[in-house]
Amino acid sequence: MSGNTIGKLFTVTSFGESHGPAIGCVVDGCPPSLELCEADIQP
Repeated sequence: MSGNTIGKLFTVTSFGESHGPAIGCVVDGCPPSLELCEADIQP
């Protein structure tokens, strides 16, 4: 899946529907137990 992965310090791998409304991602390299809420990533 290297074509869907970017980054060095933090790597972001995307996945989902190419022609649909749903997508997602995995962020590797974050500290363990990092707490995030929806407001941290949504405008």
